[in-house]
Amino acid sequence: MLFLIMASLLAFAGSVLVYLASSQQRLLCRPLPGHAARWAGAALEGATLLLLLQCRSPATAVFMLVTFLMAAWSFTPLFIALIFSRRTP
Repeated sequence: MLFLIMASLLAFAGSVLVYLASSQQRLLCRPLPGHAARWAGAALEGATLLLLLQCRSPATAVFMLVTFLMAAWSFTPLFIALIFSRRTP
C-alpha cells in the first residue's frame, strides 16, 4: 500500500513538472525551463513505474501509470483554471 501511495505522489509531481514546462500553463508567470523540467518529470515518472512494478505485474503497472497521467494531465489544468477564475472579478 505504501508503494501505491508513493507512486501516486511521484506521478502527480512528475505530471505537474511537465505541465509547468508547457508554454500554455497558467500557474506561473513564465514556464519552467523546458528541458530541465521535462527531464525531471520523466525521471519522476520512471521512479513511479519502478515503484508500481514492486507491487503489480508489468502490464498492470504500465496501465496504472498511463491512467494516472491521463487523469492528472486532464484535471490539473481544469482545477487551475477554476481557481484563477474565482480570484478575478
